[in-house]
Formats: sequence, C-alpha cells, structure tokens
Amino acid sequence: MTQGQRQKRILEFLQTNNELLVDDACKLFDASPATIRRDFIELSEQGLVEKTWGGIIKRNVINESAMLPLAYRQSQFTSEKIKIAEQASDLIETGDVIMIDGGSTTFQMAAFIANKKIRIITNSIIIAYQIDKEKKEKSGAEVFVTGGILYPESGLLVGPQTNINLKNYTAKWAFLSCGAFDENGISNSNQMVAENEQTMIQQSSKVVLLADVSKAEKKNMCHVAHWQKIDYLISNNIESKVALFTKITNFGTKIVEIK
Repeated sequence: MTQGQRQKRILEFLQTNNELLVDDACKLFDASPATIRRDFIELSEQGLVEKTWGGIIKRNVINESAMLPLAYRQSQFTSEKIKIAEQASDLIETGDVIMIDGGSTTFQMAAFIANKKIRIITNSIIIAYQIDKEKKEKSGAEVFVTGGILYPESGLLVGPQTNINLKNYTAKWAFLSCGAFDENGISNSNQMVAENEQTMIQQSSKVVLLADVSKAEKKNMCHVAHWQKIDYLISNNIESKVALFTKITNFGTKIVEIK
C-alpha cells in the first residue's frame, strides 16, 4: 500500500468513526507506528484531521461554507472525477485555446491534455505543474498561468489581478469546477473564486462544468452562474437526481453522464 492510498483510507475510516489511534491504525493498515505517526502528522498539517493524545480525530471545520483543502477534495470520489475529466478532455481539439479553473476534478484533466497541441490558461499552479509533469515532449500543451493572490491550501490564484489577466485572453472552452449546484445554477464558497470563474465564462465561447453528483442540490454562499451560461454539465449517477437534471436541460445545458 502506498502512502497516498494509506492516507486516503485513514480519511475514509474517520468518515464513520470518531477517532483513530496509532495502535489501531498499525493493525488496520499493516504499517509500523513510525509510518502511521508520519501519516497523522502530514494529514494534520494539511488541515484534514486534528491530533489527539495517541491518535487523530476528524477535523470539525470541514463544512460547506469554506473551501476545503485540495488534498482532502482529491481524496473524495476520485474514480468518478477521473472519468469526468477524461470525458471533458475529449471535447478538446488540436489548436484549441482553453481556460481551466482550479479544482479537484479539473486537476484530473492534466493527464489527458498535457500532450495535446493546445494552449491552456489556468489560475491553478498545481494544474500547471501537473501538465508540465505529464508532458512527454516539448510539442505538447503550452501553459499560461495567471497572476493573483494564492488561496491557502489550494494552489489557486485568485483576486483582482487574476481577473485583469484573464480579460487579456479569449478561449474556445472554459472548464470549471464548483462547490455546489442546484436548479438555479452553480455556486462556490469564496467570492474571489466565483468572480474569477465568472470572468472565464465571459471570455470563453463554450463553458463546461465538471461536477460529480455529490455536489447536486446544494448551494454555497457565492453564486457563479445560471445554467443559461453553462453549455455542458459532465456528471455521474444522473438517475439519482432525475428531477434536477431535467430542469437543468430545460435551460439549454447539455448533460453528459459518465459510466
């Protein structure tokens, strides 16, 4: 078991249990006390857990009103996010200029687009780095990174300077994440994030939202856009929210379901 797999399972354990002790984790994951303690320290430093005497507990601040650390969001619904990202990447053709918003689902696009001959504008330094890491040759994607304020624990650049830089570009596609969506549109927990997404929508010909169904029928503090501004929604398990997805299609948004 790799370190990433073990830490993911630790977080999954805490979803249904109040506390995890070092001794119990050693037995559960067949690891040494030193290894488990290092995992606990790293998860604590990322803000995902709180340390206790001899173990860890789930952090109480994980809620819908604040942007969660990227490491935590990447550990949730990972397989669904990869499939959604692959489906979104299939829309892109050679020569396209695209904008990508920072998020745990849009992050997964990096592996699928790094070697395409396209131009990418992003406000995520993590996505930019991952694309560069995935490139097999210099003729792959060309990446432009916006300036701005670094949002804590997200690798995301936000704020007025990001907006100014985004307005200097136009793109064929904007690929967005969101914190939540309902029949009135998409929303996020941070005002600067929402404003930057609105600028990406304004500067792009087509807009694609990448959002797994766990975000459905929820609303964050900051409204980003109504469905009339979103051309595609790529999601999963649509049958679980039939009424909502039907309303969304009535606004002209095309629903694409991953299998």
